[in-house]
Amino acid sequence: MPYSSRQAAGTNDDAVEPLTLSRDVLDWASQRAGMTLEAFAKAIAKRETDQDRIVGGRLTASQAAKLAKKAKVPFGYLFLQTPPELVRPSIPDLRQVQGAVPLSDDFYEVLEDVLGKQEWYADFLNEHGAQPLDFVGRFQRATLRDVPKIVSDIRTTIQGTDRDRSGSTDADDYFRRLSTKIEAQGVLVIKTSFVKSATRRGLSEKEFRGFALAHPTAPFVFVNGRDAETAAVFTLLHELAHIWLGASGVSDVAITPTHGAERICNAVAGEYLVPAVDFRDKWSGPADLERLSRFYRVSRLVIARRALDMSFVDQAFYDEIARTSKVSKRTGAPSGLVTIPGRNSKRFTKTVVSEAMSGNTLLRDAAALLNVRPDTIVSLAKERKKNA
Repeated sequence: MPYSSRQAAGTNDDAVEPLTLSRDVLDWASQRAGMTLEAFAKAIAKRETDQDRIVGGRLTASQAAKLAKKAKVPFGYLFLQTPPELVRPSIPDLRQVQGAVPLSDDFYEVLEDVLGKQEWYADFLNEHGAQPLDFVGRFQRATLRDVPKIVSDIRTTIQGTDRDRSGSTDADDYFRRLSTKIEAQGVLVIKTSFVKSATRRGLSEKEFRGFALAHPTAPFVFVNGRDAETAAVFTLLHELAHIWLGASGVSDVAITPTHGAERICNAVAGEYLVPAVDFRDKWSGPADLERLSRFYRVSRLVIARRALDMSFVDQAFYDEIARTSKVSKRTGAPSGLVTIPGRNSKRFTKTVVSEAMSGNTLLRDAAALLNVRPDTIVSLAKERKKNA
C-alpha cells in the first residue's frame, strides 16, 4: 500500500494502519542489523500481539524507520519486494592476521566516506590545474632490496629528520609532526577511532589498522585511531609506503606478513622509524626493549621485530614479545572543533571550509563532506581566523 509523508515521519503510529512489507526484505534488514526479525520485534514491542504483527510483516512507520536505522540502509529499501544487492566500494584486502574477521559494515561506511572525500578533492585539484604527484607509484615494481631507496625518498620528499622524533613529547606528538609534513606534500592523512561523527560506533583495531588509497593527485591514508599511539605511528608510515608503491589496500599491519607489498611496507616503516645503523649502535640486549621503544616512539613489538631481523634475538624471544604485547588502545569519545580536522584530514578540512565560506561550495555540502552540521562549518572558519 502507498505510504504517506505522515507515516514516513512516524507521526501518530497508533492512529494509522501499519505498513505491509515484504518478509524477505524484513529478514534481510534484520540480518544486517545483527538479529532476527523475531528478536527485533521483541526489542521494540512489549505486547505479544504487536510482536506477532511485526513478525507477520506489518510494521508502523516508526518501527520500520528503527529497523532501517539499525540495518544502516535507506528507509525506502524496506518497501522493496526483494532484498537489494548492495554494491560496496572495493579495495584490496591485504590483512594477514590469522583468522582475520570479515570487514564490517562500519569499515565499508568509513571507506565509502573517504572515497567520497577523495573524489571531491581530486575534482577540486583538477579545477585548479594541479599536476600529478610524482612520488605516487614511483616504486611500483619495488622489491625488498629497494627498501633503503624508498625510505630515503620518503625522507627527502617529506623533509623528515631525526628532530621530528627527538623533538616530540610522545608518540602522539610524533604522529602529528609526521602527518603535518606528509600532508604538506599532498598526501591527506585521516586518523579517527569511530565511524564518521558517530562517537559511539568505535572502529575495531582487531579488524584493521589502516588503509591507503593511491591516487595521482589526491592520495589518502587512513589510520585507525582506536589503536595505541605507538602503533599508529607505524601504521602511518606503513600506509604511506603504499602510496609510494602506488598500491591501495586495507592492512592489519601484521608484523610477519607474507604478501609482497605488505612485507615491503612493513620494512619501509621499520627502517624509517628505527634505522638499522642507529639501532645497531643503541642495542645492547633484550633489556633495552622498553628503553628503545620509548626512544623511537614505537611499540615494543616493532623493536623486537627489528632485533629479530638483525639477528639480535631469536624467534622464540620475538614470539614471546608478540604473545605478551598488549598495547593499550585509545578509549573515550573525543569531541569539539579541535578533533574535526584530524578525523577528516587537516588539509582537506581547510580546503572544504575555505570553499564553503567563499561561496564555491554550499554549506550543506561542505557539512556532509566533514560529517558535521552546517553551523559547524562557520565555527571552524571562525576558529581558523582566530588562530591565523
